[in-house]
Amino acid sequence: MEPAKETYTKEIKDFAKNYGFLGEMTLEEMPDIDTQDYIFCFEKLNGTSEAVLDKTLTELYNHMDKFSKENGIEKFSNNTIISYKR
Repeated sequence: MEPAKETYTKEIKDFAKNYGFLGEMTLEEMPDIDTQDYIFCFEKLNGTSEAVLDKTLTELYNHMDKFSKENGIEKFSNNTIISYKR
């Protein structure tokens, strides 16, 4: 799973640069009984509204879903969560 994690992490960091109100991203790994879940959590900057952040998370999810399918890492993507620090 390590190459998929690296590929996914690089892409989400690169794509998130399109949004100036997203700050540093942290990655939390949450072990489960059968899987490992990954939480990609972005810092919000400049007092951005939750409505804008929610719309942005949807755009990030859509992009990463498409990217994962195109790059054969869909199984990894199914165990990811994209969020922001509240």
